Amino acid sequence: MSGPHGMSGPDGRPAGPFGFAHAGAIGPDFEEAVTAQLAQCFGPAAATPDILRVRNRSTERWTVPSTVRRLADYSLFGHPRYQQPALDGRLHWASTGTATAHAGHIEGAPASAERAAHDVLATTPGTTGRRGVSATS
Repeated sequence: MSGPHGMSGPDGRPAGPFGFAHAGAIGPDFEEAVTAQLAQCFGPAAATPDILRVRNRSTERWTVPSTVRRLADYSLFGHPRYQQPALDGRLHWASTGTATAHAGHIEGAPASAERAAHDVLATTPGTTGRRGVSATS
């Protein structure tokens, strides 16, 4: 599972962490792996959630239409043109489609956001840009 994320109501209740995993990761021991990661991130009490829902979105009609499964040309995903700022450097693009790795997938979105943030910092006077540094390095 990619790192857990949080979602809660306005007053913090109900609270519910959520995460994403590659469809191929779902198997007989998947729920145990999820609760182990929750415990690692949030403490031992998180290993016994009130509810654990696993949803395989790769089988859903509107999430993964049949035409997408057969998409043969990903050449524009991660294209350098989409990583260039617009409007004289005032608009920086960040989306899964602009990512240099995992473009078109959920994993590409945070990598692209980080790239864009570093680019903004690198071009903003008075800030320290750390271009090329990732959250995992």
